Amino acid sequence: MSEFNTLSAMGLTDTNIISHYKLSRQDEQEVLKVYFKRPEGSALPDSSTFSFERNKVVAADTQAASQSRDNDGSDPVLLAAVEELNALNKNQNNHDRRLALVNELDRLEQIMAAKLRELREDLNRIV
Repeated sequence: MSEFNTLSAMGLTDTNIISHYKLSRQDEQEVLKVYFKRPEGSALPDSSTFSFERNKVVAADTQAASQSRDNDGSDPVLLAAVEELNALNKNQNNHDRRLALVNELDRLEQIMAAKLRELREDLNRIV
């Protein structure tokens, strides 16, 4: 089972290619545009756009009215998709940061190894 059920239901099954998203409002709709990382020259689309009607239903009880106020009339599917996109973005940022730290450690290890080699060579010349 996918961690990103809403995105999968929207047809976005390969979450690894999602780079970012934008959310906007046009008239009575909210528009979610999801951008993809594509290789140069790819014939596949660079983005997908999804439109959601804003909820204008009058709530029948106080709990429903409270929920409607909390989400500002936004479609629950849109809210779930944005939540999953935010989680995906956080996961990608953590992964990118981890890779950067690993690369920095490798670079520092190479510098230290070269410096130690140089110091040992200098020490051998003195003796």
